[in-house]
Amino acid sequence: MLNVVALITPYKKNGKINWLNLNFLINFHIFNKTNIILLLGTTGESHNFFFIEFLNLLLFIKKYKIKFIFNIFDINIKLIFYKLFLLKKNNFLLVLISLPKFILPNNISIYKYFKILNKFGLKLIFYNIPKRTSKKISQFTFNKIIKKKFFVYIKNSINNIKNNLIFKKKKILIFSGEDKNLFFINFYFGTISVYNNLLPKTFLYLNKKNIFFIKKNNFDINPVLIKFFLFKNYLIIGSFNSLLFGVMVFYFIPKVRLELTRLLN
Repeated sequence: MLNVVALITPYKKNGKINWLNLNFLINFHIFNKTNIILLLGTTGESHNFFFIEFLNLLLFIKKYKIKFIFNIFDINIKLIFYKLFLLKKNNFLLVLISLPKFILPNNISIYKYFKILNKFGLKLIFYNIPKRTSKKISQFTFNKIIKKKFFVYIKNSINNIKNNLIFKKKKILIFSGEDKNLFFINFYFGTISVYNNLLPKTFLYLNKKNIFFIKKNNFDINPVLIKFFLFKNYLIIGSFNSLLFGVMVFYFIPKVRLELTRLLN
């Protein structure tokens, strides 16, 4: 089973990327034999990243001997296309992508969007997460997209047997989209998880052992919580990226620390 980590980008107190810390994290996952590193794939990262940071990150990772995937998500569709063009030019041929944030897209416009994406010649992992994109694709549109082979992988956040069986029947390779639903672990081609940041070697084993606990307690594995664990274990230093607040420093915001402590206890 393929093990993909949604890597957390470390920041300095001034809001700049901590490149030294990022170098450590990448080498940490290479040492722990993580299969692939997903960049800009945790909640809030792709939303808060400036284009120049994306470009710098693209150039920074070219020296490492591990496979990288970029998560591409933006309100500006032209900017999405420009990023895909740069990835293709730099031989990053596998991309995680979800529906763009435009108002009330119908299924025809969604199909056209995937048709244009296909022209870039990249392999797409479609991130199917209606709770964030506010749009559920009809099964008819899914069938058309799959028939045209606009994507061959899917990170599916609708993790129930019926939904996964539909994609399995269509010979789509499925990545688990929700850590707390890994009960049907044999269903998946791999996992794309923020949880891998903490326990890359033992991630799958621990999920198998603890899945009943996770389901019973309805534990929501939120990236902010994982970032806090990494901070406390000195894997990241100083700051993290939040969807609501941008780059935020743990120890400068007592209310955040208090709330996280309450959740942990």
